[in-house]
Amino acid sequence: MSRILKLIGIVVVAVIVLFVAALIAVGMLFDPNDYKDDITAAVERATGRQLTLDGRLELAVFPSVRIALGSATLSNARGFGNEPMAKIKSAQLSVSLLPLLSRRIEIGQARLEGLELNLARDARGRNNWQDLGGGQAAGGATPAAGGSGANLNLGVEAIEVTDARVNWTDAASGSRWELTNFGLTAQGFGPGQKFPLEMRFGLSGKDVTVAVDANMQATLSLADNQYRLDGLDVHIDGRGAAWPGGSGSADLGFESLIAKLNDETLELDGLKLDMLGVTTTGSLSGQKLLSDLSLTGAVDIHQFDPRAVLKVFGVDIKTADDGVLKRASAKANLLYSSSQIGLRDMQLALDDSKLTGRVGLAGDALSYDLNVDDIDVDRYLPPATDAPAADEGSLDAVDLPLDVLRTLNAKGDLKFKKAKFSGLTLTDTTFSLAAAGGRIELKPTAALYGGRLAGSVVLQVQQNAARMTVDQQLTKVNLAPLGHDLIESDAFAGTGDVRLNVGSTGSNLGEMRRKLDGDISLSVVDGALEGIDFWYELRRARATIDKTPVPARPAGTPRTPFSSLTASGVVKDAVLTNRDLNANLGFMSIDGKGTVNLLTNAVQFDLIAMLTDGEQLQSDPAMAKMAGGSLPLKVTGTLDAPSVLPDFGALVRAKARAAVSESVEEKKQEVQDKLKDKLKGLLNR
Repeated sequence: MSRILKLIGIVVVAVIVLFVAALIAVGMLFDPNDYKDDITAAVERATGRQLTLDGRLELAVFPSVRIALGSATLSNARGFGNEPMAKIKSAQLSVSLLPLLSRRIEIGQARLEGLELNLARDARGRNNWQDLGGGQAAGGATPAAGGSGANLNLGVEAIEVTDARVNWTDAASGSRWELTNFGLTAQGFGPGQKFPLEMRFGLSGKDVTVAVDANMQATLSLADNQYRLDGLDVHIDGRGAAWPGGSGSADLGFESLIAKLNDETLELDGLKLDMLGVTTTGSLSGQKLLSDLSLTGAVDIHQFDPRAVLKVFGVDIKTADDGVLKRASAKANLLYSSSQIGLRDMQLALDDSKLTGRVGLAGDALSYDLNVDDIDVDRYLPPATDAPAADEGSLDAVDLPLDVLRTLNAKGDLKFKKAKFSGLTLTDTTFSLAAAGGRIELKPTAALYGGRLAGSVVLQVQQNAARMTVDQQLTKVNLAPLGHDLIESDAFAGTGDVRLNVGSTGSNLGEMRRKLDGDISLSVVDGALEGIDFWYELRRARATIDKTPVPARPAGTPRTPFSSLTASGVVKDAVLTNRDLNANLGFMSIDGKGTVNLLTNAVQFDLIAMLTDGEQLQSDPAMAKMAGGSLPLKVTGTLDAPSVLPDFGALVRAKARAAVSESVEEKKQEVQDKLKDKLKGLLNR
């Protein structure tokens, strides 16, 4: 038995010796350079390209298989110039021989030096590598995820890529990019084994150049089609007109990225980006990576200084309040799928204001539900200046985006717990939007100054213009604080109801403003005109005309209370015409008509005041004599600064006409009586 075992051992040793001897003989007797012409001819037959092997080919087979290649070039595709598509300075690969017998691939070293790729796309969209083949035939089946490495047991001692360069030219878009000085090193990795991986390169485009330096720990499990990166650390230095501020740096990293291609899943944790003084963190989870991609994740933009960021871009925003745009932050959960993209659980903060809610896009349909707690928009507007207001020409330059409005598909609510805009303070405000098929409807509701705002604004896009209709109601609004905040005027007080039903058609804001038509109505109770004591002004004017002593001005702030004021009117080309104004001031009632120019706020009214007998009128004997008389009034000026003047001259003229008429009647009667007496005397003779 021992002799048999010994014999078997001798045979095995002999086989090994003969195998090694054969490999050595192959290495010594076989020169791959003798087959350069055959290799280049085979490449040309397969690809139509010319392969030029300028350097030597080296082949060794023991104790490891080693292949080395000197300089080589591959010609470009037809129509892409004479510059080679690819060339290298040198490449080599060594593979341990004996592990191959047990289906293990152990690469000692893989090295590539001086790779240069010239990739291009022409104006018709063709690229210069699509003719090389290797792609899936049209209609072919998609290979199973991970099928390529299912039984591969791979180990690598070292991979090194140095001085690589990629040029990309796109004639279709006119862009050109260069990736230069690309280097990659990896050492000591095998199945499921963590290894260090370093990468560096430069990237240059028309207006920007960046240098990238990255390192991480990688784990590859080719048999299971699983890939993991840990501790990514990327530093980027950039410069150029397209880089914010002209130059700067950014740092990107994450704790781990795990891709399981057989399961089509991806997990990214601990993402962090530092750039422009802003720190962003987040995470990402992906499913069905290769079939029907869906992503979920979270993003957190830590508090930063918006003014500092804007300054980097050369933007200096002037605001009414220099204390705004100092703090901002944002948080949200994100989702993506083939059918929708959205942000959920949004938390956006700007200075002292916070916005929460969600935004989603399904196809071309936008939906949202947003809530703002408290914001003063006026603080963010440009500072007030003494410059004249914009004229109609400037509004004519603001064209409506008809194409965008025609295709807008959106539905949602924007709510404000408290908001201030253009001096107005609103609470519990909701702007409900519904837009589809060229029809946009906005329904604003709000509580303001003790009352309510409700109604709708509808924009219907036509062929070359849009029709806007406004149907709004203000009910039980306290007009004193409203006027103070809206037009900085304290001239009017009371509780009012306002109804607007107006519309306009046009293609720009100026045209729509000038063509405003419709109806407006107003009703005010328990009101007052502040800053003017109409009762005193009537008495003073009467005394001036009668040349009697002017009464003393009452102490306190002048005001004219009234119990009611109503008016309605028709708007045509932005001019409101009123014919039924009525007011009750206690000592007089007022009726009249007039116009309001809604473009300039100019007012012009002709009113008739009827003096009403009562306690107030009787308190002044001179005025009491005028009970039942009518007094013409002229109202001019503007809505925020009206001027009301009594026309006592007209009243005097009316009195004079009445007196003359009475005198004439008396004279006429006297003549008639004398004539009768004369006739009676003649008849009695």
